[in-house]
Amino acid sequence: MKLKTIKKDEQDVEPQEEDVDVKKLLKIKGKKKKRIYGKRIDSKTEKGRYIKSKLPKDSYGDIAIDATLRAAALSSDGEISVKGEDLRHKIRKHGARASIVMVVDISGSMFSDRKANRLKGILNSVIEDANRHQDRISVIGFKGEEAEIIIPTTRRATSFREQVDNIKVGGTTPLAAGMKKGLEILKKEKLRAEFVPLLLILSDGMPNVGLEGGPMKDAIMMAEKIKEKEIHTVIINFEKSVRYGHEVNMEIALASGGRYYDLEELKDPGGVMAKILDYEREEI
Repeated sequence: MKLKTIKKDEQDVEPQEEDVDVKKLLKIKGKKKKRIYGKRIDSKTEKGRYIKSKLPKDSYGDIAIDATLRAAALSSDGEISVKGEDLRHKIRKHGARASIVMVVDISGSMFSDRKANRLKGILNSVIEDANRHQDRISVIGFKGEEAEIIIPTTRRATSFREQVDNIKVGGTTPLAAGMKKGLEILKKEKLRAEFVPLLLILSDGMPNVGLEGGPMKDAIMMAEKIKEKEIHTVIINFEKSVRYGHEVNMEIALASGGRYYDLEELKDPGGVMAKILDYEREEI
């Protein structure tokens, strides 16, 4: 089945109260990290505020005309003549933004209109919030034997609404494959040193397909690798499940050094996601 929006008269989901205390939803806090989000960092593009100049490493780059002319004037006798060694490039800085990877369970356990509608509400809420904060975002769905990229890494995720509407749920639950794909994307983002990696996992904690070992063993192994790479990880439980599912999600949070939120009692879990993301931005 596809993730479809349930009509208003068919909904059993009421708007979420505005006074939800996010701190009470956070069940595992994880290890506190040095905050980077919002701090001024070097821009890798020609965007951002021009701070100072530098000697160029190559002939390509954002030329700092003022600094180049000053260098040329110092080396010129009378008439200013710009030579290759006079060139200076701009150093720009901007506020660090997040690169969010959502790893989403779209297996058969989501096969009901109610669950699909709650999942879509969370997806759209996170996408809209990332757009407001100018964060990068990608969405990975896992089902069957592997994980698939639903939305590639972008700062314009709102243009991919059709992809969200066309998500088809069903099949087995390869949680480790989804975590592996998310880690691969965020390792590349971390190398860019321009965006703060944030892994957001939405699952009922019931993996039944592994990579090489058992489903649970492989999920914990991937969580440990995520911890090694110091990727800020948030696990979201948004649907009532058996006790085993809660325990699995908590184990993954502990193994990854991440944080665990339990939203199962909320009528509209999507309605609180913006508050959770704002709270998490204070931690990354």
